[in-house]
Amino acid sequence: MKTIQDYGRDHHGLLAPGNSAKPDESADLYSAHIKTLFAQEDFAQLEQIAKQERINKGRLLGGIWKIKSFYDSVRVPVFTGELTDADYARQIARVKKWIAAYPDSTTANLSLAFVYLSYASFARGSGFADSVSDSQWSLFHSRSDQAKAILLEASTLKDKDPAWYEAMQLVAHDEGWDKVRARELFDQATAFEPDYYHYYRRYADYLLPQWYGEPGDIRAFAEEISNRIPEPNGSMLYFQIVSSLACYCEESLRELPHVSYPIARQGYTNVTRFYGASNLNANRFAFMASMFKDQVAAREAFAALSSMDSEIWYKEEVFNSSRDWANAH
Repeated sequence: MKTIQDYGRDHHGLLAPGNSAKPDESADLYSAHIKTLFAQEDFAQLEQIAKQERINKGRLLGGIWKIKSFYDSVRVPVFTGELTDADYARQIARVKKWIAAYPDSTTANLSLAFVYLSYASFARGSGFADSVSDSQWSLFHSRSDQAKAILLEASTLKDKDPAWYEAMQLVAHDEGWDKVRARELFDQATAFEPDYYHYYRRYADYLLPQWYGEPGDIRAFAEEISNRIPEPNGSMLYFQIVSSLACYCEESLRELPHVSYPIARQGYTNVTRFYGASNLNANRFAFMASMFKDQVAAREAFAALSSMDSEIWYKEEVFNSSRDWANAH
């Protein structure tokens, strides 16, 4: 925790309610570019891009931070067919080659930490805890420990990166930190960069009832943030937090009806106004609007999305029936 407190000691970000111009680049196009540069081992260009993103705090359509998308583009190997350990081995070897060329690079070291965190999740699988074997748990904890060690080592590097805190939030999730420590980590992260909404999403995931939270925790957290932070940021963060419940799954279907839909709707409107529409946000809000029977808003959200997000809707028939209801006269 001392390392977490020290990391952002000389850096305090400020809330910025939107930019003068909306982003014009989608996360898919940006990610494809980063993946191509990584495959080509153009480490010099990757270094330059990441440094620029940290300085400019660039956004993509829908508001996602470019530096967030940068690491997301590297953390999972490009693969055909089924993802394998060999794919991860090649990914790790390539990042280590990057570190060998730039040993003091915050970007390269954080990339390696994110790959190991992804590799840990790969070992665990997506099943319930009682379906995970002892050998899977061993690999999961070993790889998460490797990521944590890399992050602690990288904390001394010159360039500070908002994604360092997000990676540490993933470590906290993997290790099952108690609520006091998890909240202190979140508070330190948002003091470093209060506009980095991905911190709020990560903490909301931690508070999901199927993980470490209790029913009502996410709603209370969203209300706390929206009451404390002025508009338009307050409602935008409220939407980002409660839309973690936008999922056709048992726990979320119980929790979502109790959030403030008017604030979430205003948040989605503000996010779209400042940062443009994204397929992910449109899927999230289309689900919420359908849940709250707001047909007009649901119709507009469905019109703004380009494809179904399976992590939200799960089943194509659920997506199709909700879209048909929204478009019905």
